[in-house]
This record gives sequence, C-alpha cells and structure tokens, in this order.
Amino acid sequence: MLECNHACTISNWTPDVEGLSVLNNIPNNIQHIHFRYLNITTLHSDLLDRVKLSNDETFHATIQHSPIQQAYLSSRTNITSLLLLDTNLSVIEIEPHNPKLEILTIMKSRLRRVPDSIKQLAVVRVIDVIGSLVDSVDLSLFCKMPRLQILSLMQNKITFLNYSRTSGVEFPSLREIFLVNNLLTTVSITDFNGMKLLRTLDLSNNRLHSLEGQLRLSSLTDLKLSHNRFTELSCCGWNLSSLTNLNINNNTLQRLPTCMEDALPIVSYLNLVSNVLSNDDNVWDRLASLRQLTLLDLSYNRLTSMVWDNVTLSTRYIDLRNNPMKYLNIPMAIDGFNVDMGCTTIDQLEVSSRSFNDTLSEIYCIPIRCSWHGELAYNRNQLKCDKIMEECKMCI
Repeated sequence: MLECNHACTISNWTPDVEGLSVLNNIPNNIQHIHFRYLNITTLHSDLLDRVKLSNDETFHATIQHSPIQQAYLSSRTNITSLLLLDTNLSVIEIEPHNPKLEILTIMKSRLRRVPDSIKQLAVVRVIDVIGSLVDSVDLSLFCKMPRLQILSLMQNKITFLNYSRTSGVEFPSLREIFLVNNLLTTVSITDFNGMKLLRTLDLSNNRLHSLEGQLRLSSLTDLKLSHNRFTELSCCGWNLSSLTNLNINNNTLQRLPTCMEDALPIVSYLNLVSNVLSNDDNVWDRLASLRQLTLLDLSYNRLTSMVWDNVTLSTRYIDLRNNPMKYLNIPMAIDGFNVDMGCTTIDQLEVSSRSFNDTLSEIYCIPIRCSWHGELAYNRNQLKCDKIMEECKMCI
C-alpha cells in the first residue's frame, strides 16, 4: 500500500475502512505523495492536512485514477501543488485565504464549470483545468488573482468566453493563457487587452471564424490561431508592437491578414502553412515590408509565383513546398538566405548566379533541372533549365 523512495506512493487505499494511520508512516523529508486508486468519492482536506512536514518545504500531492466526485480544500492545507488526474470530480470548493497552494491541476475530470471559489487562492501561480467538460468561462474569476502567471483551459468544451468587467488592477501577473482544443467560434479579442503582462495567447484548435474587436497588447510576443476556420482576418487597429511569432496555419485564409504590416512591426516568424493563399493582394510586396521577418512558411498554399526583391532585409528562410509554383525570381540574396521549393511545379527560375547554389539548396521533386553554363556565369540569363518528365513519388 505504501512505497517510499524519493516520493511516496499510496495505492488502493480506502480511508473510511482502513483509517488514516498510513499517513503517519510518511517520512518528514518527503515532498511528493502520489495517491493511486484512492477509494473515496469525497476528498476532504483533512485527509491531506494530516500530512505534517518537518519544515516549510514544498509539498506536492497527486491523486490519480480515483472515483472522487467532490473535493474540499481548506485554508490549512500544506499542499503547494495539487494534481487531480482521471477522476469523477464534478464539484470542488476552496476555503478563503489559502496560503500555500501555488499550482492546481485538474485533468480528465467531469468538471463542467470553473468554481467561483477558485479566486480564493491567494498565492496560486498556475491553474490548469484540462480535458474536462467545462463549456463556458468567465475570465473575471481570475482577474484579481495577484500571482497567477499561467492559465490553461485546454481540451474542454468551451463555446463561450465572458468577461464581467471589474474595477482596479486586472490580471497583475498573468503571462500565458492557453485555450487550445475547445469549441470557440468567435472571441472578443479586446477581453485580453487588460492582461498587461501577457506574452502568450494560444487559441489554436478551435472553430474560430472571426475575432471581434481590436487586440492592443504591447506585451504579447506569441499569438497562435492555427487549426481554426478563418477565411479572412483583419488586424486593423491592432497594436502588437512586441509580437515576434504568429501562427495562422491550417485555416482557409485566401489572403494575408489586412493591416498586418502596421499591426506586427517586428514579427520574425510567420507560419501560414496549409491555407489557400494565392498571388492576389500583392502578397510578396506586403511580406517584404515586414522588415524583421526571418522565417516565413508558406508551404501547402496556392501560390503560383514568387518575386522577392527585398532579400537584403532580415529574411533567412522561406518555405514554398507543395505550391503550384511556376515562376521564381530572386535578383540577389544575402548570405544564409534559403528557399525550399520542393514538390512545386516550377518551370522558370531567375536567380542571381552568386546566390543560386545556396539560395535554392532545397529543390527536390521539381519538374526541372537547372545549371549554369559558361565560365563567366555572371547574369541570370545563363541559367539553363531542362524539364524532367519522371514523377516524384515523394510528392504524390
């Protein structure tokens, strides 16, 4: 029933029948207790409060594979980190002024809502409610938590986000929020503007087709909108002056987000994989205006040509794989600039001789083979390309 090494594991314990004496055998220096197959339906904090440490060291508790339906956490608990994994939990109540709990993780539960009492956690830094049945969330529950840095509500059933505005300081420490794998169809993006320290906002793997309002958040560095249902996206009026990473892959965008150049002045990594972008809307001129863009992924789109005149900027890598490309023109490339155009249908290249070998190092599975002719191949007109008829199985 009880095994201890660096941590203690208690398995198949039925406290109501066997009593609590097993807790008295836990060494004082243990910092992690793992309860497996704990045979109770109601978790009273008295059970955990009985674990007394010799000092104020951190104490982590994990309860896994248990039929727990209800949990009550007192303000006297010694626990600094609590993980409830694979339970029947549907109700959790927390007493006010809890002085210890810094990390609360609930995974694979039957919880349908985040309890109001969660705001009683005065020192909590991380809240994870993952893989449960939560279908709506009021963000105001978390806005007065002074130390909350990470909020993860992934893999739930959330269809609606609400934010009941309050007065005073909002989200004083929040840095990351994850709403991945939910059922959101639209979000009021202005709800995040009060999170003044927010660096990461992840809304990927939802059903989003629109964002309402304007996102004006100078702290944000990473925005993820991948695997949604956007056919268009407007960044007009946005202010993301610190954003460096933008992921909008696996949507159905037909053109680049409007006003993107003004809203994202220092973006360096732009992921637009698996959309339906074409050469309309001056796509290459617009991308070239992103003067700190370093990595650009446009693979699996509908681009038919690339004319990139501004490779003397920050750009180092462009991925064009699996586009119906026919024409590519790169007049001059800086050292280290590379284009991956594998599995395209290219039939015409115009690339400076100085940059050809390095720039097009990834040209597998294209229907032409190109080489320079003559001893003095100083101009792009001397690049000779012949068609290849055989089919490349890698791209089928």
